[in-house]
Amino acid sequence: MESLENLDNVIEKIQKIEVEKRKLAEFLKKRDDLTWKVGKIDLGDMKIGGEDGGVTKKTTHLIDFVFLRAISVIFEYRKGQLKDVLYFPYPSPSPEVTYTTEPLSDVEFKIFWSLRRVRRELEVSLDAIKKFSPDVFLIDGSLMIHPGDVPKTESVLFDDYKEVKEKIKQLYEIGKKSNCMVAGVVEDSRSTTFCNFIEKEILSKEEGPKIEKMKEVLKRSKDTNLLYYLLEKGEATREIDCGDGMKCIYMKTAEFDRPIRVEFLDDREKIANIIFTLSCESRNYGFPNVLIEADQRAKLSENDSLYYMNHIASRLGIHDLFFLRRENRPF
Repeated sequence: MESLENLDNVIEKIQKIEVEKRKLAEFLKKRDDLTWKVGKIDLGDMKIGGEDGGVTKKTTHLIDFVFLRAISVIFEYRKGQLKDVLYFPYPSPSPEVTYTTEPLSDVEFKIFWSLRRVRRELEVSLDAIKKFSPDVFLIDGSLMIHPGDVPKTESVLFDDYKEVKEKIKQLYEIGKKSNCMVAGVVEDSRSTTFCNFIEKEILSKEEGPKIEKMKEVLKRSKDTNLLYYLLEKGEATREIDCGDGMKCIYMKTAEFDRPIRVEFLDDREKIANIIFTLSCESRNYGFPNVLIEADQRAKLSENDSLYYMNHIASRLGIHDLFFLRRENRPF
């Protein structure tokens, strides 16, 4: 660990690592089987949906609370131009409160609120697809449950986990039944899926000291970090199988932004071109406009949870016993 006095050393190390990542990207660019071109298309009369959720949580001595808000946005296009914007359930729905009286550890509470958030977002997504029948529906985030959110089978949270898995299955089914392409778009992926693929399928079949150095660089890389150097705007990676029928690609939608991760079941090229069209207008930020709107409508702040928590504590008349000691410090 470096002290603050050694920041120059930290900066120098980061610079050296980034130089090596650029070299690895240049090596990979010589291959013609890792990337392909995407482009803008005419959206015609498409109806495109997007969903996002906001969450804030509060731990007390009595009960752990989670405040959730999920909203779906529908962009209706006519002759390629945005003509109408619809919201479900409302343009600005009130947060919903969920809680647990179980004595959960910090790790379990994180799993609890994460699963509850995903469950609520899936419920809103399913209802929005049923009501509006969009051609495409995008979810802000992954379509897969994060490994860190899988509880032990004996945990009181395991039923929550099974319920979320079932709703994900329902999302796939309603997409196929409604002829609606469903995809998850991850803005800030920390995955190493692509790096693992490169190590297993390419570098493991090469030999030499330079290859060994590249393997070491991969161990210190996240997908989006490496792909920032590998991809040009309008390029996507080859499709990678994520299991259970799920596939993913990374796509660079803005010149000076990191690639986004796109998860889907089918229709790779159609989904990629639609998402690129919705995301490519800015040089510095490349994310689908329908998901930006959903994010702005769904986000919650600590002030939101504080308002509701103070109201609950006031009604109970036990403010001093309710909040954690560190939140009642007079200084």
